[in-house]
Amino acid sequence: MKLLGRNISGAKLLDRLEERLRARGLSAPEHHPIRFEGVEARVDPLAFNLQALEEHADPTRPLPLETHRGGAGRVVLYAKWAFRKACQVFINEALSRQRLFNGHVRDSYAQLSAEVVRLRGEVEALRKKAPARKRRVTER
Repeated sequence: MKLLGRNISGAKLLDRLEERLRARGLSAPEHHPIRFEGVEARVDPLAFNLQALEEHADPTRPLPLETHRGGAGRVVLYAKWAFRKACQVFINEALSRQRLFNGHVRDSYAQLSAEVVRLRGEVEALRKKAPARKRRVTER
């Protein structure tokens, strides 16, 4: 297949792309639940984002201690650890309002996600009814 010129069929190209996406579980959902078998499991973006919000909602929960330094790295890690131990009370106080806000954002996202799922169901129901309406109109 040439990449330039008239030899490229747009429809065939799209068909091949959709076929490859389906093989990896990345194509648009076709009214099926999430699959866990096959090449890759499909990821539900709503659930994934909600889980990420849940995991990172508490800004007072520390990330793992890491450093990119070589030899002096242990000293830096110890200094970070000592700072966290000494100042955790102040960190919690300073970020308490942020923790509350993050919880509200997480809850709002969960409600919006549920609404999106409900509306998708309504749209699909309307799409299923639409062909029947078209047939009645054309039969008259």
